Amino acid sequence: MKRAAIILLLILWMKGGHAHVGSPDVAMEGVAGPYHLLVSIKPPDVIPGTAKVTVYLQNPTDAVITTQPVYYFSGREGAPPAEVLQPIAGSPGAYTGIVWLMQNGSSSVLLHVKGSKGEGELVVPIVAISTGEKKLPATTSISLVILGIILFVLMVTLIGASVGEGITNEGEALPLRRRRSRRVAFAMAALLTSLAVYGGNAWWGNWAKRYQHFMFKPMHAELRMNDKYSRNTLEMTIDTLDNQRRASLSYLVPDHGKIMHLFLMRLPGLDVFAHVHPDRKDTAHFIANLPPMPAGKYLAFADIVYSSGFTETIRDTLTLAEDMVGTTDPHDPDDAYAYALPNNLMDNPYRNDNNAIVCGKPGKGVRMKDGSEMVMEGGPAGGFESGMLYTLDFAVYDSSRRPVKLEPYLGMQGHAVIVKNDGSTYIHIHPVGTYSVAAQANLERRIGSPDKEYNYDNRVRFRDSVDRLLRTLKGMSEQERTTFLMRQMNMPQDTMGDMKMDNSVTFPYTFPQPGLYRIWVQVKRNGQVLTAAFDREVK
Repeated sequence: MKRAAIILLLILWMKGGHAHVGSPDVAMEGVAGPYHLLVSIKPPDVIPGTAKVTVYLQNPTDAVITTQPVYYFSGREGAPPAEVLQPIAGSPGAYTGIVWLMQNGSSSVLLHVKGSKGEGELVVPIVAISTGEKKLPATTSISLVILGIILFVLMVTLIGASVGEGITNEGEALPLRRRRSRRVAFAMAALLTSLAVYGGNAWWGNWAKRYQHFMFKPMHAELRMNDKYSRNTLEMTIDTLDNQRRASLSYLVPDHGKIMHLFLMRLPGLDVFAHVHPDRKDTAHFIANLPPMPAGKYLAFADIVYSSGFTETIRDTLTLAEDMVGTTDPHDPDDAYAYALPNNLMDNPYRNDNNAIVCGKPGKGVRMKDGSEMVMEGGPAGGFESGMLYTLDFAVYDSSRRPVKLEPYLGMQGHAVIVKNDGSTYIHIHPVGTYSVAAQANLERRIGSPDKEYNYDNRVRFRDSVDRLLRTLKGMSEQERTTFLMRQMNMPQDTMGDMKMDNSVTFPYTFPQPGLYRIWVQVKRNGQVLTAAFDREVK
């Protein structure tokens, strides 16, 4: 019964949501000229609304930091004036303030830092979307109704009196003519006031409908196995019927060299994990060969990025009626999967599988499939708390506890997926933060453009150019592809042009709510994608 209840809860949850499912806060680590910044942005769930911006200077110095919202389609020339962030008392190098987000869609917060070391700018991508409707508290509603009735009575009374008692001398009786005029004035005032109230209500209702029309509606997709291609081929069809962004699907851009990142986790324990990269067959159809995964019901999260910098996660479920174990069909070399077994479960049928790992709990490392061990280091002494910005630190050691050198995975030091055990929170993050690097690159180019208005390229031509780029990337050697992606994403490199790598990887993140979270971390070593899993409780 408990398992059925969990599955039912997750299926009902699939009906709502948005990009960075249940994890709206933006965390970013980057540089603005000579300044190293750690940025936290808490966007509103209603647009127009205010986002809270907090900036931490990692090399504290006296500086002035300004923040400016830049909407993708209007550009920098159409942005409002910059606002100065205020220093946080008792926290050297920390600044905070708010920024108004007035339009739905792809936006960015442009941070400008000026101090003794010079000045610089950092573009922080942010998805400005309305995801909820604010409800008026019952007490406020009743108070407003009572106040409205009083104002209505006062208005009618004042107008009636102005043509009756108001023009009659004190002590005189109202003439019959004025009594008639007063009654007419009462009636006209009541009529006009009623029309004003009706018109105001109609205006408000129209704006409410307009808000609901533009409120974010998540995309959905149908996922099914299709043996037309091979036994383990997954076909994904995005539902474009009555969808707000169906025309934008032609403007998808690669992120880390992939048109889509698809993550699958088995219900109810989230014990099986797969990270695959489907190929695009046409605008709304994608296919991927699944690794040897066991049967079961899976949560599916597909991350895509539009040319505007808008990011979206398409959520759905997939049921595998039979095990994919033993399949040999070719798949993307960057695909990876693993089983995360609880520490106390010794009889799992997949325990001897070379992809099986024992989930890491506090104080315990995770032995990965190549024999190396990943350890989650540091962390607050009192445990994690929701709403706080943390850096999650991981390090990899060999069997003799010596640090090993990691290799770039998809052009970065590593990738992580964080999922709450009830499925209400999901996010795919990187060492630079919770945002998409492709989104940031497109927003930076847009901010540098002098055009006030953005005009889309021809959709067929744009889609074909992206598909050509993807084919070119697939034809490259791994080293060529890694170098290309590192340069495209401005990753730090040494004098030889290689990414600066050691045995560690760090992710900035804010846990949105209390609960139990599973953290999947992926790195690369000796040409192998390695996966580890950690369970952490958040207060």
